[in-house]
Amino acid sequence: MKSFIVRLANLIGETGIYRLLCPNRMPVFMLHRITEGPTALAGAMPADTLRRYLTYLSDRQYHVLTMTELLAVVEQNQCIPDKSVMFTIDDGFRDHHDLAGKIFDEFGFPLNFFVITDLLDSKLWPWDDQINYVIAHTSKVSADIVLPSGQIQPIDLENKTQRQAARELRNQLKREDQEHLYDWLRNQLYPVLDVAFPTDIPPEYQPMSWDDARSLRARGHGVYPHTCSHRILSTLSLAEKQAEINQSLERVETELAYRPDVFAYPTGRRSDYDKNDVAELKKSGFRMAFNTVPNYVRQGQNPYELSRFSLPERLSEFLQIVNRFEALNRRVLRQPELPANFLLTR
Repeated sequence: MKSFIVRLANLIGETGIYRLLCPNRMPVFMLHRITEGPTALAGAMPADTLRRYLTYLSDRQYHVLTMTELLAVVEQNQCIPDKSVMFTIDDGFRDHHDLAGKIFDEFGFPLNFFVITDLLDSKLWPWDDQINYVIAHTSKVSADIVLPSGQIQPIDLENKTQRQAARELRNQLKREDQEHLYDWLRNQLYPVLDVAFPTDIPPEYQPMSWDDARSLRARGHGVYPHTCSHRILSTLSLAEKQAEINQSLERVETELAYRPDVFAYPTGRRSDYDKNDVAELKKSGFRMAFNTVPNYVRQGQNPYELSRFSLPERLSEFLQIVNRFEALNRRVLRQPELPANFLLTR
C-alpha cells in the first residue's frame, strides 16, 4: 500500500504541482563513489543508476545549475529556477574523474567536485576509508581498541558484520579529538588489528590527479576544496582549523590557477563545524559552504550552511526529492522526513 501511494505521489509530481506549492527551493545532491560493476565499497552508486537519474532530468528538461549560477541566486536573493537541481561529489577519488565526470559529460550536465587536497597529493587517504580497510582486512574477530581519548572501543566481528563494526568505530572517532588521528591510525589501529599499513594507497582508494582536476574544470565542471585531510573541523584547534581551510584553498589555487570561493565541510553534520570555521571561511574569501544536512537549498538561506541530500539508491526516493514531494511533506503535511542518509555520507 505504501509503495502504491509513493508511486501515485510521484506521478502527481510529474505535473509540477509540488514545485508550485513549494517554490524557491532546490535539491543539491551529494555523491561519493561511482562503480560500473559489483563493489564492496560502502556508499558506492552503480553507474547505471546514475545514468537513469540523469536521463530522467534530461528528458524532462531540468536545469542542472553550475556553482556560479547558484552563487548568483544565493547572493542576489533571486528566485530559484523552478525545474532546477545541482550535483556534488566529495573527496576526489579516481572514479570521480574516470567515471562520474564522464557520465555527466554524456548529458552535458555540470558536476561539482569537492576534493581533499592531501588525497590528490597522494599524502594520505581518508581516515574513514582507512577504518573500512582495516576492518575488512583483519583476521581478528575481536579486539579492544584504545581511542585517542583513552576510551576503550570493542571490535566484535563474531556478532557484527564488517560494515556494522566499521560504522561504530567511525561514529565514535567523529566525537574524538582528531588532531593526531592519522598517526593514531598507523601506530595504534593497524597494529592492534594486525593489519599491515599499506606503503601505497590501495587501488580502490586511489585519487584522481591534479591533471584530472584541470581537465574537469576545462570541461565545465567545478572543483573546490574539502580540507587537506578530511578531519572534522569542530574537533581541531583553531590553528589546525585555519590550516585545513587555508592550505586546501592554496593547493587548489596553485594547481588550478583560480581562487575557489566554495567549500564543503568534512562529514558535514551541524556538529562538525562551528562559528570559528564559518568566520575563517569568510576571512579567506569563501562565499558559500555546504554541509550534509538533508534538506533543500532555499531562498534566503545562510550561504555558509547550504544543505545537501545524499543521492538515493531508489528512483522513487529520488523523484520524491526532485519533484518536491519531500518539500510538501515537510512544509504542509508535516510528515516525518526521509531518512537522513540514503547512502553512507562522510
